[in-house]
Amino acid sequence: MKSRICSAAAALLMIGLLACALPLTVPRLLGWRVYTVLTTSMTPALLVGSAVYVKECDPAALLPGDVVTYSKGAGSVVTETHRVVSNDVTGGRLTTKGDANAGADNYPVLYSQVLGVVAFSVPCLGAVAAALQSPGGVIVCIVIFALAFLLWALADKFKKRESFK
Repeated sequence: MKSRICSAAAALLMIGLLACALPLTVPRLLGWRVYTVLTTSMTPALLVGSAVYVKECDPAALLPGDVVTYSKGAGSVVTETHRVVSNDVTGGRLTTKGDANAGADNYPVLYSQVLGVVAFSVPCLGAVAAALQSPGGVIVCIVIFALAFLLWALADKFKKRESFK
């Protein structure tokens, strides 16, 4: 009985860890990028802490209403996710606006800045991703992984004891 409890607990820990990791890693293997919403500029469509799944696109094909993620400037790691207001195909630039903002963004987004179009989002998952990627989150993941293996080792030990009875 003790072996089953330890095995079940270990399995639940690993399933929980995988349930958090898979939605953040598998899309990357498929060429999608995952970003975390950090501000309220896109509320209510995208809440702070949401994960947005972005796939590459042809900026010239973007339509008003599409939500895009783009780099804030050449060589910048800072990104922003806003809705397309208009697409100037001739000039190679977009006018964007955050849903919660009063007006369009001050600067156009050049096609070279576009990282992709938002395919979908998952509320709160971005906050989980940020927590998992922090130093403390990495340590927690390692501890959970080690605890699961310890529980499996205990389960094996209990199983051997139960078989001798």
